[in-house]
Amino acid sequence: MNRNRITGAARELADEVGGRLRSVAGGARRQSAAQFDDLYDDAVAIGQRARGQAGHLADDALEFGRSAYGRSMQELTHHAGRHPVALILAAGIAGAALAWLCSSASRR
Repeated sequence: MNRNRITGAARELADEVGGRLRSVAGGARRQSAAQFDDLYDDAVAIGQRARGQAGHLADDALEFGRSAYGRSMQELTHHAGRHPVALILAAGIAGAALAWLCSSASRR
């Protein structure tokens, strides 16, 4: 065998192996791109569902907060109407305590 035949056979073999590797790599690239597209679509769908559920939870929390605020205002109004002197006394004590806390330490 001469040197040119061996070199030519090695090049042909290298070209064939390279072609097959490119073919396998191209198939793997297409398959991974398809899987990525599927995963991306799934992630978008999950994000949309989570956004919808968060909106519903926020609406429920807002409704509950308004209901609790309404009930507490009714109770406060009811008790303030029954005991106005106690309410005025409690407000005065709270104001005095705040004034004492906000005053400088040198005056105490």
